[in-house]
Amino acid sequence: MHKVRHWLLLKIARMPRVFICGIGIFVSLVLMLASVAAVAWLDQSRTAQRHDAALQLMQKVTAEGSGLLDRLARKGRLNCSDQGLVDLNAELLGSRYLREIGVLDENRQLICSTALGRLSVPIKDDYPVHVSRSGLELLTNVPLTMAGRKVAATIIQRPPVNVVVSPYATDDLYASADAVWLRTTDGLFLLNANGIEARALPAMQARAGRLEGSSLSWQGLGYERVSMAPGQDVVLQTRRNLPAIVQGNALLPVLLAGSLLIAGLVIGTVTPFVYRLGSLRNRIGLLCDEAHLALVYQPVFDLATLRPVGCEVLARLREGETTWAPGRMIPAIRGAGLQRRFDHAVARKAIRELAAHLPAWEGRFGIALNCFPESIEPDVLIPLLEQALRATGRDDLEVCIEITEHSLSSELIPEVQRLKARGFLIAVDDFGTGYSNLRSVTQLSPDLLKIDGSFVYELEDATVRSNLIPEIVNIAHAVEAQTVAEGIEKMEQVQLLLAAGVRYGQGYALARPVGIEAFVALVAGAGRAGPRA
Repeated sequence: MHKVRHWLLLKIARMPRVFICGIGIFVSLVLMLASVAAVAWLDQSRTAQRHDAALQLMQKVTAEGSGLLDRLARKGRLNCSDQGLVDLNAELLGSRYLREIGVLDENRQLICSTALGRLSVPIKDDYPVHVSRSGLELLTNVPLTMAGRKVAATIIQRPPVNVVVSPYATDDLYASADAVWLRTTDGLFLLNANGIEARALPAMQARAGRLEGSSLSWQGLGYERVSMAPGQDVVLQTRRNLPAIVQGNALLPVLLAGSLLIAGLVIGTVTPFVYRLGSLRNRIGLLCDEAHLALVYQPVFDLATLRPVGCEVLARLREGETTWAPGRMIPAIRGAGLQRRFDHAVARKAIRELAAHLPAWEGRFGIALNCFPESIEPDVLIPLLEQALRATGRDDLEVCIEITEHSLSSELIPEVQRLKARGFLIAVDDFGTGYSNLRSVTQLSPDLLKIDGSFVYELEDATVRSNLIPEIVNIAHAVEAQTVAEGIEKMEQVQLLLAAGVRYGQGYALARPVGIEAFVALVAGAGRAGPRA
């Protein structure tokens, strides 16, 4: 999991714009899909409402037709006299969805109707009668002329009477769905189909016929809704694909435009976050271990003999092909609060590497470790260092803890003194650049004062700054410490430092920081004997 996280953070660091654009595209797609889904859901909701309204309409038509037929049945035998037709027309006055009443003879031939009056010749209907599961007899698509308009009428029949359903009611019913079915004892019978290919109807009929209640199914990029109501024999079925849903939908362009606007706002919001996420600080926790440490060692020389007496451990972090220098690495470590973990990893690896590669040394070989102030916890640091030294099986190595002058404080001094009491050397690094005074240095009682390279750089010019070196040497003598000059870049500076009383030194003129193998070869060639660091 850590490897995956590190890989992802590293990719973000290397290609932040790609991730930002990716987030924008992803958000846009999600919002667009959500917009389409919302439009589809609203569309099916409207379809469901149309179906419900049509089923309610059909329920009213059926109830009104059955009620009228029941009343006529109670009247007994009907006749086609003028008074009989008047009575039938009177029955229609209270009907909302019925437009005509017809009277049939024993052969089911029409002999009179409220619209045609008494017929001189009975009319035999050759249209098939469809019997619903509830026993309702229907004739569909019967060509009639009503109010001067030719219509395909639907007739409810209960011999010796039939009633014609208002074409407005049937038009509303048929317009509510792609397919309107009648449930009969033989299965579903198609009453009407709107814009459906004939070859698609059998499959639709089969799907609707298997259902006993209303259903919504999402099919690919569309849906199919089948609606029915308890006690009714009409089944409504509508199919809608995505193009049909989207076409002419005024809400979708607004939603899509809003999606793009939101995506733009998201990009503006996440851009600084992505850049922060890709910063070294967010990956430093995955790098502060021995596996990612690249240690180099800079020898410390006795200036009188130019023999190495120890080394300063300088740490870098390696991340793939990239090696992070202190200028980028240290702020990230501080920002993530990983000073202790980093220093502990450096100490363990440096002691183990030097012990494994460094040949036996006459006297003691000093290992100078730079430590953050937060790492100076004697209860943790002392056992860690002692265990690391014991694990080497050597007694010719000693550890020197370097503390910068800037970090010296009244709270830190007692902690450092505990380290000194356990036999670890103490060095004040970058001495002369901070604000410590003789009292704090005396209280700390370090073993070494490391003169900052800025003093050494101006040594040949005899500037005011370089003239302070003898004063630093005097301070060192006062606290019984030795001095180490940093940043020696010319061999001429060595003699001047010796003349000023400086005993040890390090810098590019003497040796550059190198890896463990080159370092061992360097110190072996320079000789193994040397004073205590």
